[in-house]
Order: sequence, then structure tokens, then C-alpha cells
Amino acid sequence: MMNSSAKLIFINFILLTTCLGNVWCKVHVVIQNDLPAGTTLSVHCKSKQDDLGVQHITSSWEFSFKPNFWGATLFFCSFSWPGQFHWFDISDQDRDEGDCNKCIWRIRSDRPCRFDGPTGVYDICYPWKLPSQLGRKVKDDVLNLYEYNLN
Repeated sequence: MMNSSAKLIFINFILLTTCLGNVWCKVHVVIQNDLPAGTTLSVHCKSKQDDLGVQHITSSWEFSFKPNFWGATLFFCSFSWPGQFHWFDISDQDRDEGDCNKCIWRIRSDRPCRFDGPTGVYDICYPWKLPSQLGRKVKDDVLNLYEYNLN
């Protein structure tokens, strides 16, 4: 029979080597440009802690992060191409947890759509957001990001 110290060590080992609720695993986000051929997609993603900078995507771009313990990790992005400027929460731990550890998004002119493993198609689609609808308490970051993209 295991003593309580051995049980605790065993439980900690299991927790540290598995992906319970995405808290212990990295999340990979892939953003694919699904705009008309020859259109470059400019993307600027941020979280409360990280600014990933502006990316100019002709095909695809990806990033990874470790979700925070409290289940509140959020990455929001601006998406722009000639004549268009949109916002979207590309990774929202509340929305995405358990659905994907590798979230693959196709950015279309009318909306972003995420790959759905069970169906094998990009059928998890959301509308673009207004800056006031983004994430949790990111209004100041959004305004700063908007001003940055204007320059």
C-alpha cells in the first residue's frame, strides 16, 4: 500500500505529464490566409502579457503559448488587407478549451473559421468583432493596437 507522500508524488507526476484541461499543454494557433489570391493579410496579435508584432501573411503563420492556470488566456488580433480592418479573439481559453490544442484558423473576407477535427472542415465560424466586444478588459490594448496599425 502506498503511503500518502508516495501518492502525492504520483499524482503530481501524472498532472505534470498530461494535458489536463490544457493548463499543462502548449496551445498552437495557426492562421491561414484564405483571402483572394495575391492578397497579403496583415495580422497583429496580443495578449495581456505578449505582443506578437505585425505579421504579413501570404500563406500561413503560427504561434504557441502556455495557457495560464486560471483559464483566462486570451489572444486578440487585428486583421487587415486593402480596404478592410477587422478584430477577433483568435484564442480564448474560455471558448476553445478542450476543443483544440492546435487551433487552425482560415481568415476569410467575411469571417474567421476554425478547423473542426470531427467534421474535417472549417465549419466553426464566428463574426468579426467590434473593438468594444473583444475579450476581457482589453479596451486600452485595442486602442493602442488600432493607433499602431494606423501609423
